[in-house]
Amino acid sequence: MDIEKIGKAISFLRKRAGYTQKDLADRIGISDKAVSKWERGQGLPDISYLRRLSILLDTDTDSLLAGDIFHHGTEWQGIIVLEDNIYGIGAETVIYDKPLIFFLLSYFLLVGIKNISVVCSEKDKQYIDKTLSSGEKYGISLEVYTDGLKSLQPDYVKNTMVVYGRCLLYGVDQTRFFQKAMMDKKRLTVMAFPKKIGNDRILMDINKKVVNSGGDKPISTQYDYTDIPILFCPPKVLPELQKSETVRDFITNYTADGEMYVQLLDRGFVEIEIDTWDDVQEASAFMRIVQNKCGMNVYCIEEVAWRRGLISLEQLGNLAEQHAGTEYGEYILSLYERVKLNASGQSKRRVE
Repeated sequence: MDIEKIGKAISFLRKRAGYTQKDLADRIGISDKAVSKWERGQGLPDISYLRRLSILLDTDTDSLLAGDIFHHGTEWQGIIVLEDNIYGIGAETVIYDKPLIFFLLSYFLLVGIKNISVVCSEKDKQYIDKTLSSGEKYGISLEVYTDGLKSLQPDYVKNTMVVYGRCLLYGVDQTRFFQKAMMDKKRLTVMAFPKKIGNDRILMDINKKVVNSGGDKPISTQYDYTDIPILFCPPKVLPELQKSETVRDFITNYTADGEMYVQLLDRGFVEIEIDTWDDVQEASAFMRIVQNKCGMNVYCIEEVAWRRGLISLEQLGNLAEQHAGTEYGEYILSLYERVKLNASGQSKRRVE
């Protein structure tokens, strides 16, 4: 492991992302002296910082530790497909303290995907346009389409992460599993996790390839796995996806002849499908318990955008003002003020 090479890679990627050493240090929760030491080849990041560092610098941990700065780039785009719901559940439906669209967008922000398209109804589009506009204040670029998958205008040379259901997902190290699914850019990959289910379980072979009716013999697994409506697509399948009526239709047709692989999540993950008002109540109760017990706001899109380096601390403060007078806004404001206070304390100690 070449420490100097790693330091040069961190320096290059930091500057490319537009951070000062202090900006990067604040987002990780360390001093700018530590970042300076890394870049001068006088030390390595602690293993607990590597995942956050790799996301902030738009790379992966393996490339970072190899000092590889030649193969980085914004190679991913995102698509959200919000199909009509008979109960009227959509982008603006509030799950405890935030709208559903915030949860769905956060999946992309967690892995640094900034160019996102949404396929939805005209009603959902009006809400998204009013609430999020172009997405610029969150550090993203947002396009909304109302004429189905065929109306999309994706970049056909980029890989695409697709969220195609009203899905609330919660678990430890979620970002890491997303990153693992994104590693092989030539494979169509779906997320799956252990769940008590009926006949909808996913069958896979020893290479985690989904087994269709004419495929190899499936392996026996300790748990039954079911898929989560999050898909990672190579560029070659985008035209076929757009021709389909739904993403589910695309998956069914593709797996009949093509190859799809599975990224398995660990036990302990929770997925709640938001398809009925009972689901909304269940998800809201779950979010309330998690947030009250852990003391943080889960899927706070403003915090995720800031921690992933998509917006500055001052932009975070401005977003807090937009939610003034609410518990949600107070959470964002307290985060902003805490970081400002810590930064002020560090500056004072450096002067002393």
